[in-house]
Amino acid sequence: MKKETRPPRDSRKLQDQQLSLHAVSRSPVVVSLCNGTRLQGVVVAVDEYLLMLGKDLHDSKPTAVYKHAIAMITPASAGGETPPAPQPDPSPDFVPIYMPRTRRRR
Repeated sequence: MKKETRPPRDSRKLQDQQLSLHAVSRSPVVVSLCNGTRLQGVVVAVDEYLLMLGKDLHDSKPTAVYKHAIAMITPASAGGETPPAPQPDPSPDFVPIYMPRTRRRR
């Protein structure tokens, strides 16, 4: 049997590279989670599964955030202000859909 050889791949993913860059630069970031929550702070440490987000570099109780819960990471605005949250589009009124039955049920 012939063994397949694969070319070596970069073991670090793009997300890991970005998070390590934020951890080294110590610049404030805004972390948007999948459930819509937005967290602001400085990336204190990065693990394989977790991100430690503190209010400043010397925060004694940083927040632990699972990486799989992160939707987006953006740098905080330069003026120290939070970027405005996008306004959701107003949802249309509920319109019931008529679905005829295809066969008679007993």
